[in-house]
Order: sequence, then structure tokens, then C-alpha cells
Amino acid sequence: MLSRAKNACGLSIRRSNPRLTALAVCGVLFFSGLPVEAWPADAYRNMIYDALRLLPPSLGRILWRRNERLIQGVHSLDGMTASRLARDGHQGTLSTDSIKDVEARINRGVSMINSHQSFSDLAVELGGLLRVAADLSDPTIWGAGKPELVRVASEYQRFIGLHLLEIPLVHDRKLPSPLTGGSVQALLQGLTQSTRLSVLPLAKAFWNNGGLVPATQFDYRSVPYAEASLAYSRSVTAASYLWLVVWKKANGDFTGYRFSYKNKH
Repeated sequence: MLSRAKNACGLSIRRSNPRLTALAVCGVLFFSGLPVEAWPADAYRNMIYDALRLLPPSLGRILWRRNERLIQGVHSLDGMTASRLARDGHQGTLSTDSIKDVEARINRGVSMINSHQSFSDLAVELGGLLRVAADLSDPTIWGAGKPELVRVASEYQRFIGLHLLEIPLVHDRKLPSPLTGGSVQALLQGLTQSTRLSVLPLAKAFWNNGGLVPATQFDYRSVPYAEASLAYSRSVTAASYLWLVVWKKANGDFTGYRFSYKNKH
């Protein structure tokens, strides 16, 4: 669970002026190339488990046995990609470079399958794709350029930490699926467009009469819970689509892997 409040960049902050501090830290991260993690660590793990549930059973079982490698991929996303996504979020526009980066990651995964490279190494690549989906689904990243969201981001993050285990998985069928004729670009753009719609409701919910409303004031019937649930489901759905795009482009073929002769374990 999340034990400390986090700012819009996902870092623990305790200062008298959270808005200025958050923006300053973001600026440092942008120029240093350090990765930014917005969701609590436990949220990433839950996203992985839920994304695995949306895969074909044969593929899901194989990746389930490599869940720690998936988690490694989430937390080892290179700084250039993470900082680029943070910049895009601050500007409110998904850049062509970010889209190309995701497409390159997909193609790298396809190449790994076609050349029968280690499935454990593939799991690290897939973990990175989930991390991208999670970042694109996070209002505190895509609202980082909005002062009204920045000033309440820490309480939103704290709310997620308090209620993470209560958030259900709902397959978000409104997202464009690359598996049914859509494109990866359309999926990513649809993801960020939906996330931007959460910014204003969250900003209004956590700010009342000139003051910050504590996360403990909200429960499962609140706007923050609704927006957090939507963000979580967007992230998991998009991650499963990205994983399945890799598998589909590689023709979903286990042939050549040793585990394929052992009931695909």
C-alpha cells in the first residue's frame, strides 16, 4: 500500500507548497532522464495479475510463472521513455516519438518470440509495455500541466493507496482494440483522451472552498473512487491489448520453445 503522499510525478513529498515542489521535481526528472513511477508499487503488481487474466490461458500460464520478470520490466522502464511520457503528460499531448517508442517495443517483443529468445526476457519487455499503459492511464501524469490537478495529486495518490484492494477490474471495451482492426496509435490516443477527462472531476473533488480535501473523506461511492477505477481498468485493458498485439504479430507460436513439449509449462 502507499504509505506516504505522492506528488504528480509519483515521488513522496512533504512541503508547505506542494504545487511548486511538484513542478520543480518534475523539471529535474525531465532533464535528468530518471524514470517516474506514478502508481503505488502494489497497483502495478495487481495490474499484471489482472492483465494475465485477459490473455489466452496458454499464454497466461507461461507468463504467470514469470510474473517477477514482468514486475521487473515495470520498474526498469528506461528513463528516456518514462521522461518522454511525463513531458507528454505535462503538455497534454501524446507525441509521435512516444507512439513510435511503443511500436518499437512491440516489434522488439515480436522479434524475441520469432527468434525463440528467453520467455523470461520477453516478460521484461511486456512489463515495460504495461508500465507505459499505466502511465498513460494516470490522471496525475496527464494532468501535470494543470495547476488545479497538481495541487490535489498527492491526495489522489493517497486515496488509491487506501482503496487499491477495493478497485475492481472492468474490461474497458471503449478503448480501440488493435486486435480487431484498430491501430496501436489509436489505442494510445484513446487511452490518453479518456485519462484527460478525469482531470477536472478529480481537481473539483479534492479542492473545496479553497482547501484540500483529505483522501480519507472519500469512499467507494465517491468521484475519486470512480475515476481511480476507470484509470485502473483502462491501464489493464490497454496492457492486455499491447501484449496480445505482440503475440498476434508473432503468430502466437510456441514451436521451438522447450516448454512447448511439456504441456506448455
